[in-house]
Amino acid sequence: MRFLFFTDTHIRGTIPQNRKDNFLETLFKKIREVVDIAHEEAVDVVLHGGDIFDRPDVSPSLIREFVVLIRDLKAPIYAVAGNHDIYGQNPATINRTMLGVLDSIGIVKLINPGEKIFFNDNGIKIQLTGQHYYYGLDKEGKEDGYCIKKDPGVNFAVHVVHGMLLDKPFFTGVSYTLIEDVLKTEADLTLCGHYHAGFGIINIQDKYFVNPGSLLRIDSSLSELTRIPGVILFDITNEGIKIKKRALKCALPGQEVFDRQKLEADSFREKKLAEFIQGINSAGEYNFTNIFNIIDELAKKQNLSAEVVKEALRRIGEVQETISKKDGEDLEVS
Repeated sequence: MRFLFFTDTHIRGTIPQNRKDNFLETLFKKIREVVDIAHEEAVDVVLHGGDIFDRPDVSPSLIREFVVLIRDLKAPIYAVAGNHDIYGQNPATINRTMLGVLDSIGIVKLINPGEKIFFNDNGIKIQLTGQHYYYGLDKEGKEDGYCIKKDPGVNFAVHVVHGMLLDKPFFTGVSYTLIEDVLKTEADLTLCGHYHAGFGIINIQDKYFVNPGSLLRIDSSLSELTRIPGVILFDITNEGIKIKKRALKCALPGQEVFDRQKLEADSFREKKLAEFIQGINSAGEYNFTNIFNIIDELAKKQNLSAEVVKEALRRIGEVQETISKKDGEDLEVS
């Protein structure tokens, strides 16, 4: 059975300041090539690692463009929700998002936590599970979102998760989970999104961990100049799992896509911001850079219950949804 995996398309109507190409044209050209690859490779199932959209309330016109591009796919699309697909990092808001609409009408099939989807191919039983992004997914010592169990009789298990799974330690202050900490999973193949640079294909203890990187390059980093986006193709047969990465032909070299002057300026600003944050951290009082980290710090310092944290996240989600709707009204008026 053949699968295609890609992640972090971040479909959006706004144009990143550091791009010098026709952003939307590039975006849809890439998705069109993914569809073509799925047909060319006779793929049975397409998997998306989350952040299909760059915001939960992306415009209906962009939804239409996306649906037009993928409606000819012969293979079904299964996906998990990324942090950009939902409000307040809360998967409970999915039914109020555009991704939730696509799921409800069967365009994209969301793999919800606890759900197990089974495929039978020539006597081989394959189990598919998924984990949406949620606040605290990569909290230290918490690997529940990555570790799954195989059902009896399952030959191979595939798990898709939108989380900060990494092969090596990252920056201080950023929550992440190391592959070495989730080796107890019974998944034969763990597919990840969220970390845009990706770490490729890693095999440890006969278990595969894969992140090809985001399909869309939007980060203001010099490393994106050399990275060529692509998709993952893998076959599951009696002989095991065979995986390969396929680069997109339509993906232009970084220097043709990014404005290098803006990238260098952004890099300088990021460096100064890092120094500023380091200065704050060295004062020993604070260690956060966004509202969710603030909640985490307060929860620790004040020993807040899980119910209180959950309610805070729910209210933040409502505020974000209200702000998004107001932005949409302003755009309509203008």
